[in-house]
Formats: sequence, structure tokens, C-alpha cells
Amino acid sequence: MPQFILILNVKASAFIKNVTDFRPQSVLKNLSSVLIFGGVALGVFLLSRAATGYLLQQAHIGLFLFHRFLSMLLYVFFITVNLGNMIVCYATLYKSEEVTFLMGLPVPHHTIFAVKFIDNFFYSSSTLLLLGLALLLGYGSYFGMSAWFYFFTFAAVLLPFMLTAGVFAVIMLMLLIGVASRVGIRWLLSGIMIVYLSAIYLYFSAVNPVVLVQEVMKHYPDVNAYFGYLDPPFVRYLPNHWVSEFLYWTVNGEPARASWHLLTLFCILATLMLTAWIVARMYYYKSWVNASEARSPVAGRPRFLQVRFMEFGREGILARPSDVVLRRDFWGFFREPSQWLHLLLMFVLLLVFLVSISSLDLRLTQPFLQTISYLVVFLFDGFLIASISLRFVFPALSLEGDAFWCIRSAPVSLRRLYLQKFIGSFLLIVTTAEILSVASTSMLRDSPVLVLVGALCTAFVALGLTSLNLGAGAYFATFREKNPIRIASSQGASLTFLAGMVYLGAVVALLVVPLNRYFEILIIRGTTSAGWLAIPLVAVGILTSIVFAGSTGVGLATLRRDF
Repeated sequence: MPQFILILNVKASAFIKNVTDFRPQSVLKNLSSVLIFGGVALGVFLLSRAATGYLLQQAHIGLFLFHRFLSMLLYVFFITVNLGNMIVCYATLYKSEEVTFLMGLPVPHHTIFAVKFIDNFFYSSSTLLLLGLALLLGYGSYFGMSAWFYFFTFAAVLLPFMLTAGVFAVIMLMLLIGVASRVGIRWLLSGIMIVYLSAIYLYFSAVNPVVLVQEVMKHYPDVNAYFGYLDPPFVRYLPNHWVSEFLYWTVNGEPARASWHLLTLFCILATLMLTAWIVARMYYYKSWVNASEARSPVAGRPRFLQVRFMEFGREGILARPSDVVLRRDFWGFFREPSQWLHLLLMFVLLLVFLVSISSLDLRLTQPFLQTISYLVVFLFDGFLIASISLRFVFPALSLEGDAFWCIRSAPVSLRRLYLQKFIGSFLLIVTTAEILSVASTSMLRDSPVLVLVGALCTAFVALGLTSLNLGAGAYFATFREKNPIRIASSQGASLTFLAGMVYLGAVVALLVVPLNRYFEILIIRGTTSAGWLAIPLVAVGILTSIVFAGSTGVGLATLRRDF
């Protein structure tokens, strides 16, 4: 315990010193953080309040349906937090130089585990906690809840809910590292992918929202009654169900029934934390050694790394030195396990999203609801594109590391280097984005026009987000940080991600009115011309051009500053 407190004090002192840095550059950075975070939080608050009001006052879906939809969103959120913590914890608990340093000190291994898990959770989840609080404020303000509700629900419901996902992820991670040493990483990843996809598909198949709406609407206008008998039995054992039930009974003025679900959440969290502590005492050091041995050089290379045409010394496709930089980036990516492992897990998230969409059947008759459903899917696509861009594009220049002086002193055009990284990143992002957009839009509605509109907007979004993350990654470059996951979780990365969300919000704002008009005419006449959609597409293109020009200008100017 003394070592635990000492290490936490050192980390807290470093954090306070960083926050209280009054140098002009630091003050400007912190002020920008406050403005951007505050602006995004305000937008999320207003959106949450408006969506709650619309669904309950205009759509008249009732409190039960509203909270069941909330439960479905919380389920996807739980899976996302779980997968995200598993990825980030791998870098924090097994690849961090700080862990290697602490392992050489007379500090118990389970103490190192506890410190790094706390550090990782709050470092990587601070943005999600802020957005969760903004959503909670919008939800509570609609129902006129008191101040204690916000404080209590954030501290006793939202935070434990996210901790449950994080603790469960780290337990799985420690056990899976041992399994990977026996069955191989490819078989393990295949198994993880199948498990997560099956969990998502089975959940949405069992709690089909369309069937749920039909069953509840049979009792209209008595839609505020409790229809718990419609829930499949297994959902009562899921954390997202406990949270939605707590909120439902709280707004209905029955704190006793709400407390029961809160108690269940706390018991499960306490059980998971005790299990994580026991597993860490027994297995963390062994799993750390296994992970270290897995990163050590071995005699033979995996077959997928034997890419002959990318070997140094062979005739290149591009002219030198661009060809050398391309090969170096390629091997630097695939020789780092956390890079390609993270890429595979990101594709798992994409598949999870597509499975979620395929299990829904949104046969809606109201134009606004059709517009909202289409734009929600578009936003989810954009969110995933922004996540991929942040993870792989933002750290691109920082990963040059301390050897960046070699590039500055070599006969290499910095402009060409920057554009080469941009083109390579953009091709990867836009290909993934278009596959995701076409697949998800086709699953949602069988309409070639909407698929085309989604594909064009997605191409613009991929261009804007790639340029934004590369330019911001150059501006917030941290050449001394070798871990790309830590770079993508830094304060600068959070600001970039929120700026990307603002950009996505602006794109949606340009599309909402024209799309609503499109669905109105389509429902009334049965057919409509899509020519007028060219105007909002041009507007999105102009907005993206501004983002691209500004981000590229900042990125190129930053490369020329002193290293």
C-alpha cells in the first residue's frame, strides 16, 4: 500500500504541474482544450435534451420504449469501452517503459497492475466521461431532476458502468495473453471476433426494436406502463439493462426499485475488481513475461511478414527517397504487434457495427424519423472513421521519434514526406470508409440514391478527417513518445477528435433539412428527384476543402519549425 500511494502521488504531482504550466504555449493549449471540450459538451447536452423531448413529446414512444432504446445504446457503448480498454491496456500494462522500470523496483507486481490500470482508465476514458456527463445533463434537464441526481448518477452509475467494462476487459486480456502463447494469435483473434460479433447479433436479434415497438404500441395511448415481460430473460443479467432500469424507475419516482438495480451493478463491479486483483497477483507478472517474450526477435518470421516486394534492396515502385520512406513505414507498422493487433480489433468494431445494422429493421413511416435513422447511421460511420484516423493517422509523424533529425538533415522534401503520408493514409481511410458506408446504408434502406449520397459524403468526411488528424498530429507531435496508443490518447489527440466531431456535426447539419424534404416527397408521391441533393453535397465539399486547406497548411508549417 505505501508504494501504491507513493506512485499515485508522483503521478498526481506530474499532472498538477502540467495543468499549472503558465507558459504562453501551455496556456493557449489548455484554453483551447477548455473551449473545444466545453463547446462539444454543450452541443451534446442540447442534442440529448432535444432528442429526449422529441421522442417523448412528438413521437410519443413512452418512457418504457425510450429507456429500452437507451439500453440498446448502452449495450453498444459497453462493448466499445470493453474492446477499447482491452487494446489500450495492452499498451499500458505490457508495452509501457514505465512498467519495465517499475518491474525492476521492490514494488509488488499487483501494485504496478493497479496503478497502471487506474492511470490507463482515466487517461483513455476522460473524454467519454465528459460526453457521458453531457448526455446525462441533457436527459436529466428534460425531466427537471435536482442537482443531486446528476452528481449521484455520474459517480454511482455512469462511472461504475464504465469501470465494469474496463475491469472485465483487463481480466480477459491477462487470460488471453496466456491463451495466445498456446494457440497462436491468429486463432485467438478469430475466436474473439466470432464471440463479439455473435454477442452483438444475438442481442439485437433477441431484443428486436421493431417487434418491441409493435408490441408496446398495441397498448397506445397507455405507453408509459411497464412492459418488462417483453424483455428476453438474458438481458436482465446485463449491465446496460441495470443502468436503464435505474433511470426508468428514478424518473418514475420509485427509488426503492431503482436502488435494487444500482446494488446489482455495485455487486458485479466489486466481484470483478476482486477477481482482477486475484488474477493480477497470480498471473500479471507471468503474462507480462509472456508478452515480453512475444516481442523478442525470433529466428523465423511469420509468413504474413514475408512480403518480398517490400524488402529493402529490391527495385522500388516509387522514386527514392519516397520509396525508402514507404518501406520503412510499412515494416515499422507490421513489426510492432500493437499496431496490427489494434488494426484487426478496429475491424472487429466495424464488423460489430455492421452486424448491429443488419439485425435492425427500420420500417418507418414518418419522414423525420427516417431522416434521423439515416443520419444516425451516417454519424456512426463517421465516428468509426474518426476513430481509425485518430488511431493510425494522428501518430504518423510523432512515430518518426528522436530520429526525426535524420529526415530534417537528409535531402528529403518535407512537403513530399507530408503529402506521401497523407496520400497513403487517405487511401486506407477512404477505402475502409466507402465499404462501411455502402454496406451500412444498403442494410438500412434499399435506395441507390441514398447509397450514392452516403458514399459521396463519406468520401468528403474521409478527406476532411484524414487531413485534420495528420495536420493536428504534426502540430501536437510528441517525438519522445514511442507508444502510438498513448499518442492517440493524449490531450492533443482528444482535442483533434472533438474537432472532428464538430466537423461531423456541421456535415450533418447541412444534410438534415434536404434529407427530411426528400423523405417527405418520397412518402407523399412515392418517388422523387434527387437532383436538389447536389446543393448540400456542394456545401459539404466546400466545408471539407476549408478543413483540408487549413489542416494541411498547419501541418506543413509545423514540420518546418525547430525540432
